[in-house]
Amino acid sequence: MRFLPTTRAQAGGQLDVVLVTGDAYVDHPGFGAAVIGRWLEAHGYTVGIIAQPSWDGPDAFRALGAPRLFFGVTAGNMDSVVNGITSAGKRRNDDAYSPGGQAGLRPLRASIAYTARIRQACPGVPVVLGGVEASLRRLAHYDYQQRKVRGSILLDSKADLLVFGMGEQAALEIARRLAAGGGIEACRDIPGVAFPVGAKAPLPSEDPIELPSLEAIQQDPKALAQATWLAHQNAEPLSARPLLQRHGDRAVWCNPPAQALEPDALDKVYELPFALAPHPSYDQPVPAFASVDASLTVTRGCGGGCAFCAIALHQGRQVVSRSPESVLREARHLAARPGFRGTITDVGGPTANLYGLACASEGARERCRRPSCLHPRRCQHFLGDAHAYARLLDEVTRVRGVNHVFVGSGLRHELLLEDPGFIRRLAARHVSGRLTVAPEHIDPAVLSLMRKPPIAALERFTEMFEQACQAQGKQHILMPYLLAAHPGAGPDEAIAMSLYLKRQGIKPRQVQLFLPTPGTMATAMFHSGIDPATGRTVAVARSDQERARHRALLFYWKREEAAAVREALRAWGREDLIGLGRDKLVEPGPARGSWEQRPHERKGAKRGSRTR
Repeated sequence: MRFLPTTRAQAGGQLDVVLVTGDAYVDHPGFGAAVIGRWLEAHGYTVGIIAQPSWDGPDAFRALGAPRLFFGVTAGNMDSVVNGITSAGKRRNDDAYSPGGQAGLRPLRASIAYTARIRQACPGVPVVLGGVEASLRRLAHYDYQQRKVRGSILLDSKADLLVFGMGEQAALEIARRLAAGGGIEACRDIPGVAFPVGAKAPLPSEDPIELPSLEAIQQDPKALAQATWLAHQNAEPLSARPLLQRHGDRAVWCNPPAQALEPDALDKVYELPFALAPHPSYDQPVPAFASVDASLTVTRGCGGGCAFCAIALHQGRQVVSRSPESVLREARHLAARPGFRGTITDVGGPTANLYGLACASEGARERCRRPSCLHPRRCQHFLGDAHAYARLLDEVTRVRGVNHVFVGSGLRHELLLEDPGFIRRLAARHVSGRLTVAPEHIDPAVLSLMRKPPIAALERFTEMFEQACQAQGKQHILMPYLLAAHPGAGPDEAIAMSLYLKRQGIKPRQVQLFLPTPGTMATAMFHSGIDPATGRTVAVARSDQERARHRALLFYWKREEAAAVREALRAWGREDLIGLGRDKLVEPGPARGSWEQRPHERKGAKRGSRTR
């Protein structure tokens, strides 16, 4: 196995590009730094990687010397704050993208810290930000960890350029222009690039959309909703206009997004000569690698447009599917690898069953301002071969050495209703025991804000899936994924969801407390209290106590959560739901918030000495 250089000795001379990443170096297409590195290498550039450097000084950033063209900086596969801080605002105890799952190997807002050290280590070398963190924070945004609006990470970091979206095309074009002798300013017209504008500098054109300024957003949260709506309205490459956002006497200019890769180019990305392993210098496994080691990614982008999801901000709404031939070549390669045990754990992407679907009208894309291809109803132009994904699974199953092919990626269950035959095949062949679906909520108004289908779609899918399992003699478990405290959900909606779950006999285990992710529509709702699309006021659970109450109610069935459920019901004036019987949520007993210190956790306290 050959890895990209990580030391000067391995580099053998000055490199063209050095990539700095907050993740461990795993040479696999599931890791963004490896993709950009291999892509540039395939086009004739020499590339090295500095993974998870110590940021307390510049020395770690000199490990490969100064690159000839530029430093590329990414916080990693996740925004570094989302990676390091829980939904409850506490430091995470582990990091799936680090050896041994060790936490603390990257700073919060890693793009800023890394750029500062690069400037010390190699002054004068251009720095280009990229990756998920850059995409989400390219404009003024709400930072949940600090509970305030921050400016563009491009200006905060003092980097030269920021590449947003999937960066293969932009990174390659930047390398080409710099290699041809141009300065970093010559790269400012590349699609998918943002750059700083000085107080006295002329604007690149006279036709940008000017967003509310950083100062306006900091003074009025509703301005964040307006800015977010305008940014999302200009997310389609064929219809977008440039965006300008002023930050005091400076500004950020965002070009329209880059076009998604064509399918043949996406095929080439996934067939680059990856080592398909973590770097051999690590003496502990990288947990995130285990989740992708025996999987196949077959799509990029997602047309779902869920309000709380960051995928569209980075991968884009345009769905691109790899060719079956490319997927099968990768499946054969995977099956031939030492240690392969016959099971492909996933064939998917952001949404697996969007494989083969895409916008069929370039003219429609040139006018498109829809935030979702599927909500409130499927767009008439979002078409394709509805059976392509089922056929692909069948073909992968027939690869020699493959015994099982499972679906681990998300599935849009409302689309599955269009193909009962595939539901039967899914139950028979492609579920490993549990199938996760993501209804997120049950309230119609909340689901509409989320851009998710009505709960009736889940009920119908559940019925069809259970019938298919019964006919096949399978005992698969359907696991609903639920999101607590999403904007729009107040006490009444939270209680209604818990009552619904109890009546349906559902005991949820996969529950996420809403985490305001920079740049998303839901985060704009959380901060502003209004729906950016309509300007209507929405309920927002902001305090830690209120958010914890929402989460506790989803665990109405767990004995260890009973005190927290009772506290929530009493705080919300619904003590009528405390008692014994089918119409009650929790049996009588003491009430205590889940955020409170338990009596037995206080030194010297007697267990059970504190009740309300």
